Amino acid sequence: MGTAAVAPEATAAGATEPQRGSALLQALQEADDRGYCLVCGVLSDFDVRDRLPQIETPVLAVAGAADVATPTERLREIAEGVKDGQLVELEGVAHLAPAEVPDVVARLIRQHVLGEKPPRTTYDAGMTVRREVLGDEHVDRAEASTTEFTREFQELITTYAWGTIWTRPGLDRRSRSLITLTALVAGGHHEELGMHLRAARTNGLTPDEIKELLLQTAIYCGVPAANTAFRIAQQVLAEEDA
Repeated sequence: MGTAAVAPEATAAGATEPQRGSALLQALQEADDRGYCLVCGVLSDFDVRDRLPQIETPVLAVAGAADVATPTERLREIAEGVKDGQLVELEGVAHLAPAEVPDVVARLIRQHVLGEKPPRTTYDAGMTVRREVLGDEHVDRAEASTTEFTREFQELITTYAWGTIWTRPGLDRRSRSLITLTALVAGGHHEELGMHLRAARTNGLTPDEIKELLLQTAIYCGVPAANTAFRIAQQVLAEEDA
């Protein structure tokens, strides 16, 4: 069977990153079977768990809750065996976390390397993502304009929209931007649409991808809704170019 026998693990990334998952699967299938077996043989004899207590460098162990090849308990053994270890388990993620949820893994690495403390509450996590997606300037303006009357609503948005949904590993931020833009066009929420068009550009969507999305909304949300969305998008993209 060769490397095809381990292909299911590589296809896990395809759920949220189809192109990346397909590329990984292709690379695995093209690997030399004999070379792959020899490497596996070498790794099977490379057991240095007794030396873990000697490692003084802080270690971040990222585990996928759905990882069959390297279950969480194996990563926990490493995190607990070194002098300064941290284990993070990602729900809905399998063997290839950097490919499946690159944004989440990048954020964890950044926190680890820079010594930042992970968000302790859902609100803190939401505020972190909100600032990363919308930008500090936008969030600072929103915070400055908050009153006692609107404070609880702002906390609700940060906690549940950004902290509970946008932090989930099941979809990357590009996908969430596509979904959000479609919903805003359908609902006619034009002010929010402008804000999330800027956020979509931050999340990596190109003008051509935004155009394709709006063309599709003309079919499923109605031509008048798409007409207004195109006008708003053109203005936002023009401001970015300027």
